[in-house]
Amino acid sequence: MWKRVLQVGLTAATLVLVVLGMTQLNVRENPQPAVNQSAKQDYQRTATYSPPGGRIDRHIYSQKQLRALTAITHSNQYRGNTSLDTVATQHVYQLDGRNLANIVGGDGVLQLYNESHFMTTPMVRAAAKFWNQVAGTTVVEVVARPEQSDEIIHDGKSSRSVLGGQTYNGRGILFYPANWHIQNLSRRNQLNWKEAALIHEVGHALGIPHLGGGPLGNNAAKAGVQTVELMAVWSVGRVGSPPENALGVKSTAMDAATLALAGLSWQRPRRLASGVLQKMNRVVLYDNGQVTTTRPN
Repeated sequence: MWKRVLQVGLTAATLVLVVLGMTQLNVRENPQPAVNQSAKQDYQRTATYSPPGGRIDRHIYSQKQLRALTAITHSNQYRGNTSLDTVATQHVYQLDGRNLANIVGGDGVLQLYNESHFMTTPMVRAAAKFWNQVAGTTVVEVVARPEQSDEIIHDGKSSRSVLGGQTYNGRGILFYPANWHIQNLSRRNQLNWKEAALIHEVGHALGIPHLGGGPLGNNAAKAGVQTVELMAVWSVGRVGSPPENALGVKSTAMDAATLALAGLSWQRPRRLASGVLQKMNRVVLYDNGQVTTTRPN
């Protein structure tokens, strides 16, 4: 099955890094056209969706605005995703020619139910609040009952060195607590790192690909470059971790612009995070259990 996973790699005898969103060698990089998939699965009640041919809604942003958004997402070698250029050039939301999928239902809001003990319900609520603040409106909700959900977050076991991932195959967002081996970090940094992983996977459910540079967004992962982009390779408290990450998990204009593009491909297309076009996007920060937002002046 196609799956996005969080791979755990040993960079030294005692140094373990969780690489957010890296893909195992035995699975494909991008889970594609699960539009034919049944929604009646154990942990995913809403069928994975991508519009036919990846065609975006053309009534929300002008061509000039699409070019502006993709100029942000194009970015550089280790940030962004050059495949998203085709939103402006071909009006399709694709990753290296494959339709990018999401699990947002027809109401335009991702409904999540949590069964995970590794990622607690307060953490899931924080991840929802994080993306809602990036969007400038409600795009993620945490529901009280599984039958209300589009997808369920839960725990499992794996012999592979992965922390978990967005499965797209009916198994929901799945985490493997026994594979969490981050040591010698403060409780705050451990919590922030785990939350970054959770926010990352919720981002995939919204249709956001990896944002680590290149046509697959995985240049940073392949090069072992750690970044401030939570949809790329995010880390804290390690050699090579960006100093800014010590402040917490922070959104960037990249997140806002990509979410704006993703919303054009939903079953119910939506205008999201449009403040980024006026360089007025809010900065959202998760730190030690709290989500705060800095609004533009």
